[in-house]
Amino acid sequence: MTPIKFIAGLVGIYHITIGILGTLSGNIAAEIGRMLFQAQIDVTPQFSYMAKYLGAYVIAFGTMMLVIAKDPVKYRGLIDVAVLLIAIRVLDRIIFASELKAAFGIGFTQSIITISVISIVGLLLLIFKPKAG
Repeated sequence: MTPIKFIAGLVGIYHITIGILGTLSGNIAAEIGRMLFQAQIDVTPQFSYMAKYLGAYVIAFGTMMLVIAKDPVKYRGLIDVAVLLIAIRVLDRIIFASELKAAFGIGFTQSIITISVISIVGLLLLIFKPKAG
């Protein structure tokens, strides 16, 4: 197995799993947020409903990553899409850090950890992206 297949497959399975869990229950989505990001979430009907929408997008991203894992040469263009999404997530974490803190109690240290992890994933996707042709 090549590094790109391993990375894309792992990222895909992770996202599909948390997407499905978040879609099934707002309580589960809140627990995932607490475990992974130390988020303090009040599970309201609005949060539960929005978690379903977010879960759908996370499932779609995970599916795209599994498509990349299946044939990274054929679907190498999707790697750029994944890296773009990662870059947007990093920028959102930086730009909206105060809102993240106010809404979910997620502090600077946790944001740096999250930014670091997803940035490493993005860099690895670029490093191991297959060459054209």
